[in-house]
Amino acid sequence: QRARPELQGQPVVVLQYSDTLDGGSSAIAVSYEARKLGVKRGMHRKELESNPAIVLVVMPHNRKKADLSIFRSASSEVMAILSQHATIFERASIDEAYIDITANVKRMVGLPINKNKLHKTYIAGYEGSQEEQINKWSDHVTCSTHHCYDYRLTLAAVYVNMIRAQILEKTKFTCSGGIGTNKIVAKLAAGTHKPDCQTLIPPDNIFALYQTINFTKIRNFGGKLGKTMQEELEIEWASELVKFSLADLISRYGDKTGSWIYNIARGIDTDPVKSRALVKQTACAKNFPQGISLLSELEQWVSDLTDELEERLAFELTDNKRLATQFTMHMRLKDAGSVSTQMPLVKSDVEHLASCAMSCINKKLKNREGVFEDVIYMFSICGGKFVPAPDKDNIFTMLRNMEIKKSDECKPAVQGLKKEAGTSDSNKAVKSEQNDEKTEKLSGFFEKLRTEAGPSTAQTPEKSPKNSPVPTSANKENIQDSWNSLSEADVKIMLEPSDSTKSRCPVCSKPVLTTKLQEHLDFHTALNLQRQIESELKLQEQTTASPKRKLPPKRGRASKQQKLSGVQSRDITSFFKKT
Repeated sequence: QRARPELQGQPVVVLQYSDTLDGGSSAIAVSYEARKLGVKRGMHRKELESNPAIVLVVMPHNRKKADLSIFRSASSEVMAILSQHATIFERASIDEAYIDITANVKRMVGLPINKNKLHKTYIAGYEGSQEEQINKWSDHVTCSTHHCYDYRLTLAAVYVNMIRAQILEKTKFTCSGGIGTNKIVAKLAAGTHKPDCQTLIPPDNIFALYQTINFTKIRNFGGKLGKTMQEELEIEWASELVKFSLADLISRYGDKTGSWIYNIARGIDTDPVKSRALVKQTACAKNFPQGISLLSELEQWVSDLTDELEERLAFELTDNKRLATQFTMHMRLKDAGSVSTQMPLVKSDVEHLASCAMSCINKKLKNREGVFEDVIYMFSICGGKFVPAPDKDNIFTMLRNMEIKKSDECKPAVQGLKKEAGTSDSNKAVKSEQNDEKTEKLSGFFEKLRTEAGPSTAQTPEKSPKNSPVPTSANKENIQDSWNSLSEADVKIMLEPSDSTKSRCPVCSKPVLTTKLQEHLDFHTALNLQRQIESELKLQEQTTASPKRKLPPKRGRASKQQKLSGVQSRDITSFFKKT
């Protein structure tokens, strides 16, 4: 609708495929005008064509798949604005995010509540029109102290309303919001009034909201656990969970899960907002409604999907400065159901990605003369476990280049290629390369370990992660323009940034001194590389071992040493031993 203004206000349905392409014509995006007519995602074209009022739009295609880049680009626009306003920003999906604005609200404490800044805001548990709810709520908050939850949640609602207005102004997109004391209740509240509205849920009204929501709508209750609970507990609404005691839930689902369900039933969620501005993994998938079982057909899709994955991983490297270190393959089969497997990812070019994909396929699915034993209905590959991209000529680059050469020698067999039996020459080459590379200059705390002469004199640049969600000066001006009813002094106090000498690690989300951030990232790099090395050695043993070879009996420590006697030690500490 933004790209085609003539479709504004009309019931628009976006189809994933045309009739000429495999996969059917299912709806992947539905406007709110179309939802009022009963249209839902996943409905087929034949059902939608029965209503002439619905406008059908087919997505552009690339590699015989719907090109969703337009949605990813639009999502990035909105997420960029949200991250600017959040103390902690957590991206949950392409169209959903959690933001922690506690610090922003603390700077607003003492400001008066202006009802005009609460337009399009609803109060969970209140009845009547939106205006009636706000009038009643404002009277209640006026009598509250500045330290109570209700007053601070109201300030948060005002703040979120301004963020939504800014998103609409800059992107032309409307969005809904939920304001609560934790992620569970905020997510539930966000879905109660759509579109372009927000809902505030006071702690005392959580049970009233639960009475109107099916318990499977709560996060983590929509899958297997939710189905099991529905059968065993015979419940439908979220409010029914409160009648089960802690001891009863623990006896049914164990200590951890039982305690978690008990707390969720009372609106308690201890899961904090975690700093994550980027997705955890980049995936490329293809559904086969009719199913496929031919190796040649799957190989063609492997080629297309790995080409797409290479392109997207290259984008992650250039724009987000990070590298994927794990490859994951997932399939949905007719008989076996969902299966998946993982392996280390040392390169992100098409050839290596295709090799990883075929290796994973051969592990999970056998074929006879080019025909698989099971039917494939969905196939996906993804790169994950991202780590910050290193600077040139540091320890990460040194070890990764060594692993790339190592991987080329013990690359898993692909259909139509013969397996290479010998690896002794490659081991010697890697060993020689290790001795040469150990003389390179190391950065961060690795240099300290090598010199053993005290703290390093090298200066580490003080810089925060690229996507660290901190307020900017432009952000301050936008909020000040929106807060017209307050004095300039009040606005300045509200938006004054707090001093901090710490940054949040993009890998483990722990707070780290800004001056020590590069050192901390080096530690993650070393730990991850050592795990990759160990995995590659295990993979090498599996690919070179004879299938008829008898394993030696287990004899404790002596047997383990004997088993590893012919394998060169690649422990990370070996790089810092004096030669």
